Amino acid sequence: MGAVGVVILHGFLASAWAQPAEWNRLQLTPRWGHTLVYDSGRGVPVLFGGQISVYDRLTWEWNGSEWESRTGVQPSSRYHHAMAYDSQRGVSVIFGGWRGIANFGDTWEWNGSSWSQRVVSGPSARRRHAMAYDAARGVTVLFGGHAAETNGETWEWDGSTWTQRAVDGPTARVLHAMTYDANREVVVLFGGLRDGITNAETWEWNGTAWAQRAVTGPLPRYAHAMSFDSARGLTVLNGGRASSGAPFGDTWEWNGTAWTNRSSSGPAPRAYHAMTYDAARGVTILLGGLLADANDETWEWNGSSWTRRMFPVPSARYNYAMTYDTARREGVCFGGFVGGTNDGSTWVWNGASWLRRNVAGPSPRRSHAMAFDSARAVGVLFGGLAASYNDETWEWNGANWSRRFVSGPTPRTAHRMAFDSNRNVTVLFGGGNDQSNLGDTWEWNGTEWALRANSGPTPRWGHAMAYDAARRVIVLFGGWAGTYDGETWEWDGAMWTQRAASGPSARHSHAMDYDSDRRRVLLHGGSTSTSLSAETWEWDGYTWSQLAVSGPAARQSHSMIYDAWRRESVIFGGLWFGAVPDTWGLTLPPLPCTADVNCDGSLDAFDIVATEAAINGNFADFCLPSADLNGDGAENGFDIETEELRVNGAPC
Repeated sequence: MGAVGVVILHGFLASAWAQPAEWNRLQLTPRWGHTLVYDSGRGVPVLFGGQISVYDRLTWEWNGSEWESRTGVQPSSRYHHAMAYDSQRGVSVIFGGWRGIANFGDTWEWNGSSWSQRVVSGPSARRRHAMAYDAARGVTVLFGGHAAETNGETWEWDGSTWTQRAVDGPTARVLHAMTYDANREVVVLFGGLRDGITNAETWEWNGTAWAQRAVTGPLPRYAHAMSFDSARGLTVLNGGRASSGAPFGDTWEWNGTAWTNRSSSGPAPRAYHAMTYDAARGVTILLGGLLADANDETWEWNGSSWTRRMFPVPSARYNYAMTYDTARREGVCFGGFVGGTNDGSTWVWNGASWLRRNVAGPSPRRSHAMAFDSARAVGVLFGGLAASYNDETWEWNGANWSRRFVSGPTPRTAHRMAFDSNRNVTVLFGGGNDQSNLGDTWEWNGTEWALRANSGPTPRWGHAMAYDAARRVIVLFGGWAGTYDGETWEWDGAMWTQRAASGPSARHSHAMDYDSDRRRVLLHGGSTSTSLSAETWEWDGYTWSQLAVSGPAARQSHSMIYDAWRRESVIFGGLWFGAVPDTWGLTLPPLPCTADVNCDGSLDAFDIVATEAAINGNFADFCLPSADLNGDGAENGFDIETEELRVNGAPC
């Protein structure tokens, strides 16, 4: 049994190491131009794409209480595409869309676990079209959109081939809406836009011909949303825009004969939103859309009233501070610059959602710093720009803020802090004020601040710091020191040492954390001399390595924490052509195991000697980041025994 377990473990490690890592969006953000369908085979609504601050390429699914992102290969980022659920084959089908410079003409299918591109000929590349799945005939129906020009074609997809139907029907249009009436076995189309003119036509497709239904109903509109309530046998329509651009907020229902205005209360007027009917829960779900700005609200219609599902998210912000509370296993975010003013709110991230803590605390501020004191189980906050440059020290115990009335560092902003868990002190370096950049090093032991050094890195602000627990040093990179800086420094509690290492380009306002599972310092983003960066790097104590990971848009003035409980680095917000409100996570594969702990190319007694020396505090001949070889959280005699077994042939 033990041998089998070892084989499985090594197979897992090799497989995990081979998988490409990527940043994944953890929290649904405001969007418009997205699509939403109901996967009846699995009983889940599926969301794809949309326009955020950039075009989104993520797939999301609704579990009845929250939106969860799905990872893996995805169609390219886009919006104004169309999607329908093929219930016969159990796949969600996407066609087309817009990427800012050109239309898409590709066909993709999602089976609930992975996307696959169907390489087939079919409709010309287009955007702002509509699709619905005809369950009686087993085909996805597509109509209209903007290709080279506004289009009035009807196409059908049977799962292997696109076929154009040579039929008369609605005039060419864009931004209309379609859904399938399963009771009457017809596709229903309403409204749309052509040459700046909206219409209020209702059309139905029976698989052979289009028929216009001569009825009164909703006012002319475009960019509205529709879905079919199969329990009540009604098509539900909401919102959209008039030709003037004014949004609608009304809700209508179509029974196959007449339209009925059901509600004007509920979601605020909007357009470019999406709807689908959740048959398992018996409600129509509405998501997002464009009001004055993009929106992330989720609403549910039960046939008589709308109910908003609440998911609080911090407003888009930058120059806030965030740290990871190891005692309560949550990230803590405070303050920042929000909508042109300082913010004073406290938020916590529990790994799945944000929760606001409505408590009194520090005055609104930005460009402050935070670190978590794991010995005393409190978050420590210092300084920032409030009404003026600030020198307050505050502590967060998971429920309340308490100000510590102590003397210490001078008022400053854009400094950085990290907690040294070996010596149980919070270390602060640098920053700036209205006079100059600062280059002093301070330590907070929970009672008092002590000035430890005035020598070391040149005075700077906008650098980043993280504590490398395996090597017991604070790592500092970059910042603004009169110019963009690209130096790497380490603080061991007594002195700063510059590490002569190539690595990330010079930058400031980047983010760093320490991945305690991989024993690496991780760096993301920042402002360089030429542009904002989206790069992800890691530092192993000797060299910087850029990671080939896709993820968040380039940004600066954000923060990053490592959630050790969930083994995930988490980024929130920052500045990218304006503040952004997104939350991203990155889980990297485990590092391969080696018994050659002194890195001399051979497995021998010197590795055992190096392990013993490292356990006793001498890492001179030990090139691994930690002597805790058996992973029990302590460096002791069991690690020497573990290394001896490895040298003698036992697997890692």
